Amino acid sequence: MAAMKTSWKLDDIIDFEYFQHLDQETPEAELHRRDRDLYLQLQRQGEEPGNLPRRLLLRRWLNERRQRHDPQPGGATPGGVVVRTLMLLRRLAALKGLIVGLAAGLAFFTYSGETPVNVFHFLLVFVGAQLLFALVALVACLLRLLFPGAVLPSLYTLPLHAGFRWLLRQMRRALPGAVSPPATETAWTLAIDTFRSQGTAYGALFYWPLFAVFQGFAIFCNIGLLAATLARVAFSDLAFGWQSTLSIGADALHRAVQLAATPWSWLFPGHGGYPSLAEIEGSRIVLKDGIGHLATADLVSWWPFLVLALFVYGLLPRIAFAVAGRLLEERSLAGAAFDTASCRTTVRRMKTPLLSSQAPPEEAPEEAAPAPPEEEGNGENPAHLLPQVVLVPDDIFGLCPGDRLCPLLARRGFAVKSVHKFMTGYDEDEEMKNQLASEIRHQDDGLLILMEGWMPPLMGFLTYLRELREILPEKTMIHLALVGRPMRSGFAPLAAANLHLWKKKSAAARDPYLHVFALDSP
Repeated sequence: MAAMKTSWKLDDIIDFEYFQHLDQETPEAELHRRDRDLYLQLQRQGEEPGNLPRRLLLRRWLNERRQRHDPQPGGATPGGVVVRTLMLLRRLAALKGLIVGLAAGLAFFTYSGETPVNVFHFLLVFVGAQLLFALVALVACLLRLLFPGAVLPSLYTLPLHAGFRWLLRQMRRALPGAVSPPATETAWTLAIDTFRSQGTAYGALFYWPLFAVFQGFAIFCNIGLLAATLARVAFSDLAFGWQSTLSIGADALHRAVQLAATPWSWLFPGHGGYPSLAEIEGSRIVLKDGIGHLATADLVSWWPFLVLALFVYGLLPRIAFAVAGRLLEERSLAGAAFDTASCRTTVRRMKTPLLSSQAPPEEAPEEAAPAPPEEEGNGENPAHLLPQVVLVPDDIFGLCPGDRLCPLLARRGFAVKSVHKFMTGYDEDEEMKNQLASEIRHQDDGLLILMEGWMPPLMGFLTYLRELREILPEKTMIHLALVGRPMRSGFAPLAAANLHLWKKKSAAARDPYLHVFALDSP
């Protein structure tokens, strides 16, 4: 068997979320059979999936889903569509930046022979503006490093969202056979939705590719500006000067120019790559006097300083930002914990045995040692159960005794740590929040809320969920287990439409650590 990829890239993350999105419409029992079969298949191939870290086990899961989804090598998936479109977008941005830079430079250096090019205008438009944007980008990068889980506003997202959608439509028209319509329609929308809803899980991962597109545009825009400037200097008779209504003396301007030239002055012994005090005095423009009395040597002394300023303060920072963005993207990929509700649910399905009285016993997973071998129909091995603090509404609390609730949750891989009654009254529910805050002190402690899924979710309950998220430790899993109508023997099966409604309403919270599922009685 060919070696499979084990590392994660941007296209892998998007494909993973895509397949998780597809699974939302598949019955849980079918998902359990599929993922458990994949787990056992890894064992039969000589792997030890129980000993794999979660990110590697999910990587095996993704590899298998891709093969089953499109067995042809190089087949299009949403992740591949997004990455190829990003590459095309980078090239178009670079080309557009080069054209804009050339056009802006050639237009700016149009010299009629009467009014010299004002160096203040050049520095303000082509250097000062870039330094301002570089400062904003630096602050944004620092904020994302300090708050990696926060989805911060970005000037890049909105224009790139529109540009991406346009490019996807163009690719679909140009390459109808190479890009599958479902992937084309959902790829970018899925990437944006993942960026918004999974920001806590993936941090700034989806920010850096957009950041790189704009840095590529800025890099080639600076290259175009430099090329236009050098071309005008080489093939035109340009004159540079300075003028200001403010009382700025030549001495003050010379000190400022000397300070700005510090990064490169050591490369040019003698003149330092900037005009001397005498040249600055000789290039000052006074409107009533004209330029007839000014010396040519003084009027052309500014161009090395302008070119070097554009190179050092325009081009080099953009290159540095592009390199830093690439490194930070790799860091975001390496730091992805894969601990969201969908990730943990997938791993739990893989590791939890199927319930079937007719099936033969399964071979014990390696991670269960030294526990006795697992058998189908026995999902209550404590080594595989996740302890949960359980909340049960007052209306159905009497229908959920421990001898019924514990086996029901064990089938889904949960163990009951404690059970509490809630929805008894406002004061009691507020007190319950304080009790949960003291009982759940670590993000590994889970909270499971049993709800009647046959009734539509109320706004008050969704607000209560948001309040619980605020008081619980960061990344604490909240499992929302839905049951059908109460019956004498338990609960009726929950209709698929009811489950879909609850998932849709819960998705509005954009909480990647909220898991909504149907808890059907056997």
